[in-house]
Amino acid sequence: MVHRNGYKRAKAALFVTICALLLLSQPHRLQGLSAVEAASGSERPTLDLGSQNEGSYDYYLQQHREAPRPDRELVIEGSDYASAEGMESIRVREMEGQPVHAAETGESGSMTWRVEVPEAGLYGIAIRYYPVKGKGADIDRELWIDGQLPFAESRNLVFRRVWTNEGDTIRDDRGNDMHAKQIERPMWQETFVQSSDGRHNEPYLFYLSEGSHTITLVSAKEKMLVDHLRIAQPERAELYEDVLSRYEAAGYRDAADALVKVQGEHGVLKSSQVLYPVMDRSSPATEPYHVSQIRLNTIGGYNWSRAGDWITWEIEVPEDGLYHIGVKYQQSFQRGVTSYRKMYIDGKLPFREANSIAFPFSTGWRMNRLGDGAEPYKFYLTKGKHEIKLEATLGEMAEMLRTVESSVLELNRMYRRIIMVTGVVPDEFRDYQLELKIPELLGVLDEQAAIIEKVAQRVEEISGGSSDRTAPLKRLVYQLRDMGTKPETIARRLESFKSNTSSLGDWIYSVDYMPLSIDYLAVVSPDRKLPAAESGWWGKLEHQTKAFAYSFFTDYNQLGGSGGGKEKIKVWITQGLDQAKLVRRLVDESFTPDMGIDVDIQVVNESVLLQAMLAGRGPDVSFALANDKPVNYALRNAVADLSQFPGFEQVRSRFHESAFVPYEFNGGIYGLPIEQSFLVLFYRKDIMDELGMSIPQTWDGVFEMIPELQKQNLLFGFPIQVLVKLGSNVQGSAALPVNPTYGALLFQNGGELYRDEGKASALDAEVAIKTFMDWTELYTTYKLPLTTDFVNRFRSGEMPIAIADYTRFNIISIAAPELKGLWDFTLVPGVRQPDGEIRRDVPATGTAAVILEDSKHKEAAWKFLDWWTSTEIQARYSLELEAIFGPAGRNSTANLEAVAQIPWQVKSYQTLMEQWQWSRGVPEVAGGYFTGRHLDNAFRSVVISNEDPREALDQYTRFINEEIFKKRSEFGLPN
Repeated sequence: MVHRNGYKRAKAALFVTICALLLLSQPHRLQGLSAVEAASGSERPTLDLGSQNEGSYDYYLQQHREAPRPDRELVIEGSDYASAEGMESIRVREMEGQPVHAAETGESGSMTWRVEVPEAGLYGIAIRYYPVKGKGADIDRELWIDGQLPFAESRNLVFRRVWTNEGDTIRDDRGNDMHAKQIERPMWQETFVQSSDGRHNEPYLFYLSEGSHTITLVSAKEKMLVDHLRIAQPERAELYEDVLSRYEAAGYRDAADALVKVQGEHGVLKSSQVLYPVMDRSSPATEPYHVSQIRLNTIGGYNWSRAGDWITWEIEVPEDGLYHIGVKYQQSFQRGVTSYRKMYIDGKLPFREANSIAFPFSTGWRMNRLGDGAEPYKFYLTKGKHEIKLEATLGEMAEMLRTVESSVLELNRMYRRIIMVTGVVPDEFRDYQLELKIPELLGVLDEQAAIIEKVAQRVEEISGGSSDRTAPLKRLVYQLRDMGTKPETIARRLESFKSNTSSLGDWIYSVDYMPLSIDYLAVVSPDRKLPAAESGWWGKLEHQTKAFAYSFFTDYNQLGGSGGGKEKIKVWITQGLDQAKLVRRLVDESFTPDMGIDVDIQVVNESVLLQAMLAGRGPDVSFALANDKPVNYALRNAVADLSQFPGFEQVRSRFHESAFVPYEFNGGIYGLPIEQSFLVLFYRKDIMDELGMSIPQTWDGVFEMIPELQKQNLLFGFPIQVLVKLGSNVQGSAALPVNPTYGALLFQNGGELYRDEGKASALDAEVAIKTFMDWTELYTTYKLPLTTDFVNRFRSGEMPIAIADYTRFNIISIAAPELKGLWDFTLVPGVRQPDGEIRRDVPATGTAAVILEDSKHKEAAWKFLDWWTSTEIQARYSLELEAIFGPAGRNSTANLEAVAQIPWQVKSYQTLMEQWQWSRGVPEVAGGYFTGRHLDNAFRSVVISNEDPREALDQYTRFINEEIFKKRSEFGLPN
């Protein structure tokens, strides 16, 4: 009895304690509402952005939080601009027979308008624009107020184009749906200036004091017409409960017995040309459905994951009334992640909650009857046609992403402060007394642990529990708190601290990705049920049985010819299946219908190509082969001389001359460039400014900078070895390329790799030896490390400046999203010439396509290569790769004009083009595979074994010459 009474008292005490804690926590919880959440009626606490970066929009808004928001509207006609710099100023008075007051803004330069503001406060800025026909990319602008950037995010504003299907979906002679080409449909659009990456869900607000101001649009990419700038308060939608009350007051009634569907693939307008219909065979309930034939029956997926991308559908309802809206969707792409969409009806948010509609993770198709969870939303629609638009948004994740990005920057700043004391490899048995030498350290660790913990808690609230999405956050929180209480352990845990901080970048990228597939949208009267998203077990069994049966007769990958052509060629691709499927679709869209040639596409490993050629079972065309392969095949008479085909010179003009150097042999050209890349100089703008260092223009500047960086335990990065393949599988059997650092120094000093038309190595020339000594000195005198992880060290700031292949841009964009705007790339350092010019030569690498000599369809194969390397196809292929893989998929196409249509900003594009003019092709010769290998051997014998540089290079040059002589003799070439 005593035990039982004690148990009851303990339960009562626990209950009272919990109630007290809940009561005490309520005031704090209500005080923590963000402006957006308070407006929407949410009681979820906001995150404490204690690490707001100075210069960011959050910081800017915080500085002006007390400013009024005047209810005024000021309109400035586009044609009334005050000045234009760096662009041709054109006023447009008429468009399509209608009077306008527009100004055309160029692809570069700036245009400025003047405005008189009668009342100080925060205002939004809306721009009515029309995209001028150009490269088909989104339009990028910067917005300056009174000659200054108000905040960092106003440097990257995006104005989207509008795309639509060219005609209806048609079917080939086998009954398969064929992809319709996406064409631009230019139209006037008005949009408030807002976040281009979805980090902020509301339009930007700008503080304007009373009086005269200037507003400047700086062009970063593409042209556009500006009809007017409108300074006003962005329209705020009502809360749903207020809208519902208004409906009731107006006497609106529920519609009756109505069900109207619109298929997802019938979207009439899109913000991107990669938002085309796609096939889904995962369920027999997908509409339309066929067990074996291609039906383009859904839209979205991986292609619809970027914040700001939207799709619009038209739907017609039978009568005035209140309706429910359902969306049949699938979000199985990101496990544990909710995708968000913003919904507009006839161009407006129906109510505030439509600003962020959640589509939770699902392994299959689900029906989302839009609502707040307890009750579906009602939408008032009049009889007739209406537009429903869904726009990808980050929703509730936007604030968390900004918070984590800010934390990563702060933690990396602390990491740099620590290694300035300890070095990159600290003595784990030494107490560096970091808490005394860096007084702010412990406070920062504690503050960031608290911030990241709040993010983890919020993610768990949204996802419904702990998951792999919160594991890296919790792991870092634990480490930060443990390091804060045991500062003497920080030095020996430095590597794991860096690794855990870096893992947040992966978290940012995964959360920033909002894919969604849609089968159809349904508008129903409240008295009707929505169709089931999935078929019953019998339907699934029937589907699986039929699919299995048809698998014996049908190629479900659909990489064979589309049928109907007069001739058929076989193409081997040494890239991935996703790339091959994309090539397949482009072939079916425009090559086979136009040329009447079928293409059988197969994905193979490059190593089987030579065996297939020897067996006489090779393809007609193969790409993308490493630079060293075409000439090596040409030595064996296995590939055709492309310069003999009609129109070759026209095709050749699409590329830089350096791209053909590796494929030239005995007066012929045996490969057509597919990809090409070269070195650029990457640098961290924030760290270089912090250190007060300027970007070196010459190698003298580089050698002066290295010791200054080393004083801070920082590094200047150089490539030791580059990958042979670009954006594809790396072949272990490929030749080791010439080190790009040595190649750049050699070419800039006027040296060459070979002499006498490839009959001998030129590495024994004095200029080559002197270059070799300069190169090895970086690792002997300056003690640079032989191996470095460029991306991670660049991200953490250990390596704030480095020479690397320009394709590293792709990796940094993904791995370090928190660095957006804090890094850039420029021309590599060079050698100053007597006339003052700086010579900036760099070796280029790439991939090629070949036509096999044994092909019986050489003319058709050449037509395919002509089509594949054309500007239009390379641009479309590049854009769609990036839509599928994100920035990691940015293609390093060798077509110069196609590069202009890839979404590079103008400044980056101009840098690439300028460096491209300095690119030098590395010639391939018989036995040339010994050059890179023995140059590396000579390098390591000097750096590791302390051999004399001149003697080492001379020794290995003899080996190279012996191999060249042997191979030329083997293939009957003169020595």
